[in-house]
Amino acid sequence: MIKALIIDDEKHCIITLEHLLSQIENVTVVATTQDSTLSKKLIEQHQPDIVFLDIEMPEMNGFDVINQFETLPFKVIFTTAYDQYALKALRMNALDYLLKPIAKNDITIALEKYQNKEMEISKDQIQNLHLFNNGKMQDTIALSTQQGLLFVKIDDIMYLEASSCYTFIVMNDKTKHLASKTMGTFEEVLNDNPLFFRTHKSHIVNLKFIKQYIRGEGGELIMQDGNNIALSRNRKQEFLNLFKKV
Repeated sequence: MIKALIIDDEKHCIITLEHLLSQIENVTVVATTQDSTLSKKLIEQHQPDIVFLDIEMPEMNGFDVINQFETLPFKVIFTTAYDQYALKALRMNALDYLLKPIAKNDITIALEKYQNKEMEISKDQIQNLHLFNNGKMQDTIALSTQQGLLFVKIDDIMYLEASSCYTFIVMNDKTKHLASKTMGTFEEVLNDNPLFFRTHKSHIVNLKFIKQYIRGEGGELIMQDGNNIALSRNRKQEFLNLFKKV
């Protein structure tokens, strides 16, 4: 039996999540609270397997709750309404979350990840999340790989290449990592970074690592590692407008 604990300052959100969890076998809600200042005491008292944790709460937000623990003897699933800043913090740090209003199918997928031992939070993730929330450490991204979590500097990424539900990340030192996230996830994380440009559906490139542009219907980009990346016809003019011609 999976023991779940819910922390959310909005009562209706707790009621909804409790109802959804009650429809799933082998899950029991051991405690709930709207008061985030009681979270540590309740967690220590009930020792849940999973904590469903709201991000935006008075007194202590979800990040503050997590930072009370040096190590986490439980798994965390953040819950949040749509907030670009919060979602970016979670995605950059490869953390699990449910977007409100929460759907039963999303919970089922999250619980499957838990049962398959794919839901881990490291000290580094907690620290990075804390720094991110304080306006620091926004230049680092956590890559969820088969070996664990790899923290890399965003500016050192040369390009990203889609591969089904996964993404290859090629670094400026020519190392290549396979991350268990879709290209769409990375596009949202990098959306406000002017260095990154999506050339078409399968590639996002770091503009500073482009060595040459070859004209064509769309054209091709030669990256500093020698690889050729196609530029779609629909993105050609937008790409060319990024550069001053002499």
